[in-house]
Amino acid sequence: MKLPTSPMEGNNRDHNDSSHSQQLDNEDRLSALTDDILLSILGRVSSLVATRTSVLSTRWRHLPWLLPELSIDVQDFLSAPYADLVEANDMEQAMVSLSKATRSLLDKQQRGSTISSLRLNLYLTNTFLCEVGSLLGDAIDSGLLKDLDLGILDETKTLDRRDEEMQQRAQDIDVFFTAYPSVLHYLTKLFLKNVGFDKLDMHHVLFDCCKQLKHLTLYHCDTGSYSVFKIDAPDSKLCVLEIEKCRFLRIDLVCLPKLEKFFCESWISQCAPLTFGFVPSLGQLELSCGSVCEEDIFKLS
Repeated sequence: MKLPTSPMEGNNRDHNDSSHSQQLDNEDRLSALTDDILLSILGRVSSLVATRTSVLSTRWRHLPWLLPELSIDVQDFLSAPYADLVEANDMEQAMVSLSKATRSLLDKQQRGSTISSLRLNLYLTNTFLCEVGSLLGDAIDSGLLKDLDLGILDETKTLDRRDEEMQQRAQDIDVFFTAYPSVLHYLTKLFLKNVGFDKLDMHHVLFDCCKQLKHLTLYHCDTGSYSVFKIDAPDSKLCVLEIEKCRFLRIDLVCLPKLEKFFCESWISQCAPLTFGFVPSLGQLELSCGSVCEEDIFKLS
């Protein structure tokens, strides 16, 4: 037979239950998770956000430097990331912050693991490209960085870029790659915007030098207005090719044995925008272009 509980015992039990409940409320259950689970969570946000979590506690301090995949986007460092117009000074300041973030995340003394892939979007400002190029070159040469996804952005609207400016961007990119050949050789993905290769061998840069390149996106790029761009690269590893708003008269895919996906949008030619040679792996093709009723249609054989 259970005896009645005294008022004092009842008060003690209520107090213990309340303390236990408060302890559960104050417990940091997230930090109690293992490193691999926390790294999986941090891997779903940008590297900038992941780095900011390092100040939460000593438990989180080392985690951003254990991430195997990094994503650093210069647009995250803009004072107004979603502004329609970005001033040159804002780009410079954003590149200053990006350089510091890149240096920190590639710091060999802090890193506890290698970087399987780095996605890096930056602006073409010579002042800080040299610093970033040096950091990337050292990381690649030391074996710290395996794969590089590089995007060279431009906030200027395509129609506002003069041909001379596009050609100068190509020269600056060529100087950058020449100074840091490891960056060029280890590129697996590349995005270029508003670049004119009129005076440079575009094919040599993108296919002969970029031996590891698997994904290439060209946005408003060309080798001169109404030019034919022939791609004959039997040793290329390129799997995905995206061409958007480029001024090629035609693209001749002479030989790209690994190409699986090809996207072409908004071409200027009134005839068929591309021809196919040896592309045995091609399985996905997207062609889209605005047109008017007066234009002649073309047939795909």
